[in-house]
Parts: sequence; structure tokens; C-alpha cells
Amino acid sequence: MSIDAGQLFGQMVSAGAQAFGTGWAEVEKFARLEFRTLAQRIRDIGEGLAKNDFDLPTGKLLLAMQVNTATAAIAGATTLILLAVEEAINAVLETIKDAVNTALGVALL
Repeated sequence: MSIDAGQLFGQMVSAGAQAFGTGWAEVEKFARLEFRTLAQRIRDIGEGLAKNDFDLPTGKLLLAMQVNTATAAIAGATTLILLAVEEAINAVLETIKDAVNTALGVALL
């Protein structure tokens, strides 16, 4: 089963608005850009796993690098501190965890 990056992006934006709370207005344009990229990377990593291009530990490493990039980009472009951005992104990932892992058939998130 594959990942629909567009649907995943929509779920991430909804979860992000809730997770960032009152800070959403400040981060929304940056978060949307990073969430879109993150959703596409999750799809790409899932496809790579399905094709045996790499193993699960490598897929998790690739995902962690993308999450770190998104976190740094949002924190760097706003006045939010890194810890607040990390907490919000972790909350976003938690909301998509079951759907992603079920679709891929492995525990990527």
C-alpha cells in the first residue's frame, strides 16, 4: 500500500495548527512548506522500503534527518524556540503515525 502525500500533508497541517496553538499564525507559511516536503519524503521512503532500496533502519535515519531539517527551518524562520518546534512536530508525527505505519506495513514512525 502506498502513501498519499497530499492527504498526509492535509492531516499534518490540521495537526500542526492545533499543536502550535497561538503560534500557528507565525509559523503557518513555513510549516506548510516543511510539512509538504516531509509528507513527500515519507512517501518516498515508503516506496524505497517497498522496493528494498534500503532497510528499515536506513529509512528511519532518512526520516529523522528530514524531521531535523523541518524543525530547524521552522525554528530558524520564526521567533519560536527550537524546543517548542520539536514538541509541535512530534505531536504532528504522532497524529499520522498509525496511518503511515499501517500503509507501509512497517513501523517507520
